[in-house]
Amino acid sequence: MAHPQFAGFAGDEPPIANSIYHALQVRVEKRFANGLEFLATYTFSKSIDDASLTSMNSEYLGSFASLQDPNNPGGERSLSTFDIPQVLQFSYTYELPIGRGKSIGGNLNPILNGIVGGWRTNGIWRFNSGRPINPGLYVSDSLPTYGPQRPNLIGTPHRNRGNDSSWVNQYFTSVDGSDFFAQPAQYALGTAPRDLGAVRQPGANNADLSMFKEFGMGKIRDGMRLEFRLEAFNAFNHPQFGNPDTTFGDPNFGKIYSQINNPRQLQLALKLYF
Repeated sequence: MAHPQFAGFAGDEPPIANSIYHALQVRVEKRFANGLEFLATYTFSKSIDDASLTSMNSEYLGSFASLQDPNNPGGERSLSTFDIPQVLQFSYTYELPIGRGKSIGGNLNPILNGIVGGWRTNGIWRFNSGRPINPGLYVSDSLPTYGPQRPNLIGTPHRNRGNDSSWVNQYFTSVDGSDFFAQPAQYALGTAPRDLGAVRQPGANNADLSMFKEFGMGKIRDGMRLEFRLEAFNAFNHPQFGNPDTTFGDPNFGKIYSQINNPRQLQLALKLYF
């Protein structure tokens, strides 16, 4: 070696990229009145670029985000890796109309009112579609200095239409991917895009809910009160699965091995204000 003191060399990624984003955004809001306030938002969008990532794995060559053809960065143009076309979110706070002075039980006994009256509830709901899949090859035979090959796209991928537990065993209708992917020739560029939206990773369906009630303690100290809360995270215990194996030729192609959200969590809390 001419310079044995250097084990290798590296450089920064070229600061070049191209992207475009279009969206329809809808917002509906009700300010607090008659015990209710809520906010609902909906986004319908599409993002396209030639350089997006979902992690810090941003090496120019030899990684997930590498250029298949470093002489043609525009060939990486596809859906953005983070593209989520539909997102619906809904949040609210509601005072239940039960208890003294309310439309239900307006003359409740003070003791009974202390148990069933004065409750409030709130929640945050989110529903969104998944990100695109990222086709890869189990065996890649690319030109030196080129990034790993992608498979050839020969059909349209389809997701298994079974229940969630079926997704874990086989996310795609084709067990090995041969219905829509094929191995490219040695040194050839695969025709599959960097990110493919014909079928997407599992989306999210989550609700965080709570109920709470305050007990006035002004007789002890002015403004003093006790708040009791019951909170449920992922209240309906809906699983959100991780990404399927999208590496064509891998024996585990199409399988999902992880759940990326937590099971339902419940907690009780007491908060004293004084």
